[in-house]
Amino acid sequence: MESKLFRGSVWVLAGYGGSQALRLVGNLILWRLLYAEAFGLMAIVNVLMQGLAMFSDVGIGPSIVQSAHGDDPDYLNTAWTIQVLRGFALCIAGALIAVPVAKFYGEPQLASLVPVVALGAAISGFNSTRLFTVTRSIALGRLTLMDLIAQVVGLVVMIIWAFLHRNLWALVIGGLVSSVVRLVLSHTFLPGIRNRLQWDRASARTLARFGRWIFFSTLLTFAVAQSDRLIFGKFVPMAMLGVYSIATNWAGLPTSVLSRVFDSVIFPQLSRLHHSGSDFSGGFLKARAPWLLLAGLASACLIGGGPALIRLLYDDRAREAGWIVQVMGVGVWLLALENANGIALLALGKPKWVAAGSAAKLAGMAVLIPLGMTYFGFKGAVVGFSGSELLRYITSATGARRMRISGFAQDVLLTGLVGLTAGIGLLAARQLHPWVATNLALRPAKLAPLLECTGIGLSVSVGWACLYLYHRARQQTQSTP
Repeated sequence: MESKLFRGSVWVLAGYGGSQALRLVGNLILWRLLYAEAFGLMAIVNVLMQGLAMFSDVGIGPSIVQSAHGDDPDYLNTAWTIQVLRGFALCIAGALIAVPVAKFYGEPQLASLVPVVALGAAISGFNSTRLFTVTRSIALGRLTLMDLIAQVVGLVVMIIWAFLHRNLWALVIGGLVSSVVRLVLSHTFLPGIRNRLQWDRASARTLARFGRWIFFSTLLTFAVAQSDRLIFGKFVPMAMLGVYSIATNWAGLPTSVLSRVFDSVIFPQLSRLHHSGSDFSGGFLKARAPWLLLAGLASACLIGGGPALIRLLYDDRAREAGWIVQVMGVGVWLLALENANGIALLALGKPKWVAAGSAAKLAGMAVLIPLGMTYFGFKGAVVGFSGSELLRYITSATGARRMRISGFAQDVLLTGLVGLTAGIGLLAARQLHPWVATNLALRPAKLAPLLECTGIGLSVSVGWACLYLYHRARQQTQSTP
């Protein structure tokens, strides 16, 4: 099983890491072809559609992965039927909210954008349940290739449309094309049963029991993870929201990759441990350790090198994204710790703790964002949003402790190292920036931030490399009879 876990992790890193790289490269290209307001408008549209999806999420994917009935054709076809109905409901809901949303934000384009984007929900509703059964068996090779193919096709369409027309419909049309390609490949490229419309009452009840907590959890997850764009979109110019969206793309990269690993590899493995009665706590701590090391390294790099990264990759229109990346880097680390706890609680069949964690962060946002906006403006609001992640972590850590799978001591140690290495990165940035600005002023414009990023990355990586080597040596010692 460990070899299967390793292969699954490699596929996720190669596939999802590659997917994020493609997304960010596409983002860089489209930033130069389009205007900043386009990214702000699409940020609102995408968050609205994600919100509708989360408000109707009944946990179909996790239910298939976690349930003992996850290979039963009656169970799978009932889940698929629910998914199809949900897709049509989301499409209709998107059309209904389009005009009110456009009036609320004072952006007439949203009235036509939202209904078209909503078509993607109806398309995705017909995706095969094979997407979940291959995850259940941790057979991720074809799934990874399928997602990359769909993404590449959609990205090519986006770039061609943007080059020819220079409008934000490039983002919309490209997304729909990607959804269609993924739909077709899910039924033809992946192994598994052929779905058909079916309703099995016992299966529906099982899905409902597990899905009710997923519903509350995802509803709250949307509120705590995506509502920032909806809130800020009302109080800051649309161009600034576009800059904020650029920053969150980079700040969210480590946790998005980590979440994919946990969902696709660690979650199925921990679910098997739970059902088999094996040492769950030991497996949990062993599985999470290397990924938290990587998350800690990424967070420290973001905190230390956010401004240099933005100067390297973007023009002056995005310069404000630098400090946002730094602030969000703190939240990235707290979210990584919470994800590690949350996926274990989910595998134990305790999704209520994940929902409680999201509720705790929502409460923190309700207090910290208004306080930050009142006393420190937009910067204070961003700090409040990132800092509220601490409440979600505390809740998940409490749940893990009650289930006797706590990794709190490990979390404290790694958090201390994140703070130390982030401080080293900030010190390196403080020393490097004036030096390269003075001595390389006449060189190519991107050489200075490239050297800054390299120096910051190396200084941060030294501490984490030492910890990783220590971790590997300790593992080998423990495995030696």
